[in-house]
Amino acid sequence: MSVGRWFVAGIWAFGLASALAVATVPALRSLGVPSLAWPLLAALVTDLALRPAVAAGRIAPVTMNERFVAVIGAALIHTLVLAAVAPAG
Repeated sequence: MSVGRWFVAGIWAFGLASALAVATVPALRSLGVPSLAWPLLAALVTDLALRPAVAAGRIAPVTMNERFVAVIGAALIHTLVLAAVAPAG
């Protein structure tokens, strides 16, 4: 499995985990950064952490298409999970 696919899978998993965290701990909704932006921040931090390995030639860089699929997919997962577990009313 390529690094890009691991990147996408990891950011999607982060989107799911962050939605479940916000759904179970309502205090997280009042943080300064909206929870929908958390997957974007996770993707940025992960991408920056991979940069030294890319520069050394040990792994291939994550493409823009993979970044797009990861962030938009995580945002959709996050939104759908929150809508599914949100209390009625």
